[in-house]
Amino acid sequence: MHHNVTQKECKRCGKCCVAGGPALHIEDRNLVVTGRLKPSHLITFRSGEPAYDPRGKRIVFLKKELIKIRGQEKIGACMFYDKDKNSCTVYSWRPLECRLLKCWDTSELEGVFMKDLLTRRHLIPDGSILYTLIDRYETLFGLEQLCAAAADLATGKSSIVNRLKVLIDKDLEFRRAVIRGFSISSVDLDFFLGRPVSEILAPMIGDS
Repeated sequence: MHHNVTQKECKRCGKCCVAGGPALHIEDRNLVVTGRLKPSHLITFRSGEPAYDPRGKRIVFLKKELIKIRGQEKIGACMFYDKDKNSCTVYSWRPLECRLLKCWDTSELEGVFMKDLLTRRHLIPDGSILYTLIDRYETLFGLEQLCAAAADLATGKSSIVNRLKVLIDKDLEFRRAVIRGFSISSVDLDFFLGRPVSEILAPMIGDS
C-alpha cells in the first residue's frame, strides 16, 4: 500500500495512465452496454492466462477472467490517455479503477483489486450464437492446455514445439473464419476471444 503524506490531490503527471488501461468491474458494465466502451477498446485476459501483477510486480497466472481497456498499441499507456495534455479523454465517465486511483493513497484501489470483475458472461448472453462460438474457442484453445504445453517445452521435446506451432496456426485460422463469417474485425476479436495464442505463448516459448 502506498501512502504519500505530502500529496493530497492529483498532479496530472500521467504516470497512472502510462502504466496501462484499467481492468473493468461489474460497476462498469453500463459503459459497455451503452456503447461508450466498444469491443475495439477492450482486451479479454482469460482465466489461466499469464499476466502482470502490479502489486507483486511479477507475472502470475490469472485465476479469473478480466477485461481491460486496451493500451496504445495493445500495451503501454491507456488508449484514452492524451500524452500532449497529460489528461484522460474520457475523464467524465472513466471506469471505477480510474475513479478510485489516488497515487498517494492506493488503499481504495487495492480494496477492489480482482474483485467483482466484469467478464464476457456479463455482456454476452448464454446460449447466443456468439457465446456458443466463444465456448467452442475455449474448448479448442483453453489456457490450461496451452500453458501445460508451454511448460512441457522445458523438457526439450521437439514434439512440443511442433504441437504449439500447430495450435498457433489453428488459432489463426479459427480467427480468420470468425472474421469472415461474423464480420467481426480482428481488433474486436481481442475482446470476444481474447488475445491470439501466439501472443499468449510468446513470452513462454521465446524463440523456440
